[in-house]
Amino acid sequence: MKSIGLTGVIVNKVCGFGKEREKPQEICIDVSLEVNFKAVAEEDDPSLGVDFRTIYGLIRKGLEGDIYTLEKAALSIWEQIKSLNNVGKVKITVKKNNPPFQDEVRNSWVTIEE
Repeated sequence: MKSIGLTGVIVNKVCGFGKEREKPQEICIDVSLEVNFKAVAEEDDPSLGVDFRTIYGLIRKGLEGDIYTLEKAALSIWEQIKSLNNVGKVKITVKKNNPPFQDEVRNSWVTIEE
C-alpha cells in the first residue's frame, strides 16, 4: 500500500447547533488516500500524481456552505477526494476541538474509511 495525505489541517468553521452557530470553531481534518505514486517517486515530479495542494483545495471545497454535523463535513470531504482519478481507499477524520460539554473534552470526531 502506498498512501499520501495531510494531517492536522485546522479550519475555523461554524459547525453544530444552537450556540455553536454563533461563531466558528476549530475543526481539525486528517486525510489519507491510497495512490500509486511510483511515477512521482521515480521521476521526482509531483505533476505525475496527486498534488498536496489539490488535496488541501478539496478539503476546503468540501467544507463550503452550511454544515451542521461532523458527519456531513467528513462525507463532503470524502466525496471530493474520491472524485480524483486513480485513488483507492480514502480515510477522512474530522475533529471538533474543545466541543461544548460540561466537562473538558479535547475533541469529538468522525472517521470515514472506504
